[in-house]
Amino acid sequence: MNKENHTSPALCPLTMAPIGQDVRLCKLCGGRRLAHRLAEMGLTPGVCLRIVQDAGGPLLISVRDSRIALGRGIASKLQVAVGN
Repeated sequence: MNKENHTSPALCPLTMAPIGQDVRLCKLCGGRRLAHRLAEMGLTPGVCLRIVQDAGGPLLISVRDSRIALGRGIASKLQVAVGN
């Protein structure tokens, strides 16, 4: 039983998240190498981030006071919760 009074937010790939809205990284759908590479960039489960620009190519995101460009393939493997 859920101890909180609200339901858990639905997860979606980072590529589907709205531009300019804060989202929380919940799950990485990749192997250890990808998880390690993303952790080195500050992308760990629980971190809040925001899509700054999506012009159809790589996504420009803001995370931990930095800006990072992520290719769409990697971004699609990041499951985020919107509105946190």
